[in-house]
Amino acid sequence: MHLLLTITSLILYILQGIICLPKDSIPRFVFAHYMLVTRPPGGDYTNDINLARSAGIDAFAINFGGWNVNFTEQEGYLKDFYTTAERLQYKVFISIDCTSVTDSNMVVRLANQYANSSAQFKINDKLLLSTFQTNPPAWNWQTDVLDKINSPVFFVPGTLSDDASQVFSQTPGDGFFPWIHPTKTAQQEADTDSSYAVQRDAKGKIWMAAIAPWFFKRFDAGDNWSQAQDDAIFIDRWQHLLQLKPDLIEIVTWNDWGESSYVGPADTSGLSPSSYWDTLDHSAFLEMTSIFIKSYKTGQTNVVINPAEENVYFFYRLQPAATLGTLDTLPLPLDAEYLKDNVFVVSFLTNEANITLISGGNTHQIPGVQGVNKVAISWTLGNQSLSADRQGQIFIEKKGPSISAQLDRYNGNVIVL
Repeated sequence: MHLLLTITSLILYILQGIICLPKDSIPRFVFAHYMLVTRPPGGDYTNDINLARSAGIDAFAINFGGWNVNFTEQEGYLKDFYTTAERLQYKVFISIDCTSVTDSNMVVRLANQYANSSAQFKINDKLLLSTFQTNPPAWNWQTDVLDKINSPVFFVPGTLSDDASQVFSQTPGDGFFPWIHPTKTAQQEADTDSSYAVQRDAKGKIWMAAIAPWFFKRFDAGDNWSQAQDDAIFIDRWQHLLQLKPDLIEIVTWNDWGESSYVGPADTSGLSPSSYWDTLDHSAFLEMTSIFIKSYKTGQTNVVINPAEENVYFFYRLQPAATLGTLDTLPLPLDAEYLKDNVFVVSFLTNEANITLISGGNTHQIPGVQGVNKVAISWTLGNQSLSADRQGQIFIEKKGPSISAQLDRYNGNVIVL
């Protein structure tokens, strides 16, 4: 009897290993969601690719679809992107935007077209295919798409659901990709992540987590929102994800200027309609991202900082959260009540230092302790500057734009320095 139980336990252990083998054999990859509707200067993706590679991003998830999309034009953009990635020996994969793509045959054709590209990102020798979707599309993914693609597919569809148990019970899907929920509080989002981590382990499937640098949008009455997570949407979330160890991470996004969600260069020349809030520099978010990526890929639960990476950053909005602009015709954005009128100071230090923030006319001394730390300081209107020193030797000095009591029009984006 004991021998039978031992053999049965051994068989179950082996079967569990077989079920989990695809997940356990995948290295930790980081992607960045690229809005294809937005073209870089001259239609040249070289700079974006080089920046992403230097930050440790393994591939771009190319969002095919989007607002006011011209699919013929966008297929040309997609071809240019793959061609550039091939030339630079970089990787990309397609993320179908199911809010605008309504033809399953288009999905099949595009997947087959690029399946053998040297730039096609693959997992376990299967081409990676993902999606962005607010609701499941009308087609059946298995019979209408996956069965018709001529190569093996590693399918990781997107979802806005916070019901991890229900999501991981769906088929098909080698794993699932829950998007950020801007209307959730930071604690609610963290709880959702924790539930995905648990269900991922229980079901033996992939969990691809999302990380967003920021969110804010103000086009019209129907598109006028900020996000309830405020400053916790980025630094706090990265630190939590390091603890949970998702199988994959996708930055959402590289270049969605219209939603203030970007870590790439703030060039909005290709955006239509253009907006006034999306030219604020977020490049320091990318610098911070590169540090988090290194720790994530090596399985660290806390950030490991090299001396060359030491820095102190600060970011803030340019106006009070509850103040409309002089030319505004729209009300305050949705969830503006969650936004805090703070300057957020983030330090990446190998040793203790003294940090000084001058906000308006007020000087704030901040203990710079070893590791990664974020401090919120209530701002004073006016110019903003930051410095850091050790034993009186200043090694960081930064100056940012002024915070105004009232801009011409409401701006919920942040400047990052």
